[in-house]
Amino acid sequence: MATILAVFAHPDDETFICGGTLAKYAYDDHRVVLVCATKGEMGRRMGVPPFATRESIRKLREQELINACKALHFEELRFLGIRDKLLEIYPFESLTQTVLDQMIDVKPDVVITFHERLGGHPDHCTIGLATKSAFARYAKTNREAELYYVCWSNVAQDPKVYGFLPEQITEINVKNEHLHKLRAYRAHKTQSDMDSWVWEDDQKSISHFQSHEYFIQAHEPFISNKQSLI
Repeated sequence: MATILAVFAHPDDETFICGGTLAKYAYDDHRVVLVCATKGEMGRRMGVPPFATRESIRKLREQELINACKALHFEELRFLGIRDKLLEIYPFESLTQTVLDQMIDVKPDVVITFHERLGGHPDHCTIGLATKSAFARYAKTNREAELYYVCWSNVAQDPKVYGFLPEQITEINVKNEHLHKLRAYRAHKTQSDMDSWVWEDDQKSISHFQSHEYFIQAHEPFISNKQSLI
């Protein structure tokens, strides 16, 4: 079985963006390890009605992520302990080495992170760039390993606009994982409380999910239209 290392910035990144895919592999007995750079303590969502405070949100979001990881069946969760919203000013070489240390320890076959330009949030882009830089070093001694970037459906549908080849897009069918993803969404209560659809009947809630999740293979693959990360 393969090992997947997901490297993201905040609690909920793993669920909202690619929770179905990660659950798919985890429940198929692959090893999934999540590295989360921060604990999301500077987030503005505090629940509806608010139940978190600026003082309590760090611990709450940590526990929410622990619960979401259980729902998605991850083997392990690791925090880097960096302060939320400060990744972009964190010493870059230090951040890269920290991520590389995680790779060396975990020994992943596949690494998933944000793209350095398409992450949409400074923390996302920074952890993506650091992971890309770390992976370049890791791959020198682990040549079979692959790096993927999460992406949205609009990027996947027209990748050339964003500077990628269609062959670099991997599409994962996650219909069978929707319930796992929903449970992880609900675990992130401070973040998902304001989305009323999350708390409807399970089948109604699941209807809001897309049937596929998308990834950009960092390097042009030999085989086009891949339907699997592994």
